[in-house]
Amino acid sequence: MPSKTRQLGLPDARTLIVECGFGGNGDTPASPSIGVELESFTVPAWDPARLPHPYLPAGSRLSFEPGGQVEISSLPADTVAAACDAVSTDLTAISEAFSHLGVQLIQRGLSACPPQRLVDGPRYRAMEAYFDSGWPAGRRMMCATAAVQVNLSLADGRWEAANALGPVLAAGFANSRLPEWANGRLATWLALDPSRTAPVRGGAPPSEAWVDYALAARVMFIRVNDGDYVTLDGPLTAGEWVRAGHPLGWPTADDLAYHLTTLFPPVRPKRWLELRMLDSLPDPWWRVPVAVAAALVDDEVAVEDASSTAGRWMEAATDGLADPAIGRVARVVAVRALAGLDRVGADEYTAQLTEQWADAVLGGRSMPWT
Repeated sequence: MPSKTRQLGLPDARTLIVECGFGGNGDTPASPSIGVELESFTVPAWDPARLPHPYLPAGSRLSFEPGGQVEISSLPADTVAAACDAVSTDLTAISEAFSHLGVQLIQRGLSACPPQRLVDGPRYRAMEAYFDSGWPAGRRMMCATAAVQVNLSLADGRWEAANALGPVLAAGFANSRLPEWANGRLATWLALDPSRTAPVRGGAPPSEAWVDYALAARVMFIRVNDGDYVTLDGPLTAGEWVRAGHPLGWPTADDLAYHLTTLFPPVRPKRWLELRMLDSLPDPWWRVPVAVAAALVDDEVAVEDASSTAGRWMEAATDGLADPAIGRVARVVAVRALAGLDRVGADEYTAQLTEQWADAVLGGRSMPWT
């Protein structure tokens, strides 16, 4: 909650943002961990408060997004096989528990239903009000989009690699099913406040780029107390809040750390890397982007080739693999991904699915899940 007196100077703020994003002084120690967050829609749409919270034997966390999207967040694992097996086990447990109510889980990038917020709370009320002030796509983003998010540990070069690979991954795993958009979910996010959803700029050291992005992003709301989150009347960047304060108070370290949770670039650092550009895919196809992303992020050949399409986020959203440049890169990285599956510990089942995906990419055919 904000303070009546100044708590942070800009040097303090920069240090805190680096710590939250990259740990320490911006170092990126290598670690083999892989995590998966899989979001699903319920059919029919169901109030999360009325759904059971079953025991999840693989230890994933169950949570709900504003529109009632069900999210499974796995524990970090050492291999693709372990991460995918954990999510599969817990997805089965949730599906079985929900089936007794006649509720099914459906994975796709965009819901066919009009956006409707089913989860209440001060954060989501304030977020909705913020987007309503200037970004009509905000309610669709909050309530009608779903992703499979791949979390990868930080290591040297991975920040640049993930951002370079992002557009081709978004195109290669599009599952929004709209005639005007290959990846309607990505298009929805790109239509929002660019200070918090645009990609982080390249060409600078990762920690420096992230600090500049976070301080330039607008403050979405100020948490006056646990139940009162105030959406601001006019634009105020986090840097301006640190420098000059606000009538509601000065930001504390906790306020600035919370501000970071309201930033949604396609690649976000949280002491690991969140790859946030992927449409949710039906079971079992969500396994494929986990394996592909893990295999490619350390593949220098694939990353170098993907650098040619590094900024083509809108083309990935509108045309997907039909974009000539992205389609060419996708064919290269599909082959490279197959070559790297053993290195990241992919199981035989996931490898077989990845081969089917790669065959579709190389042959210019529809994706296997369509």
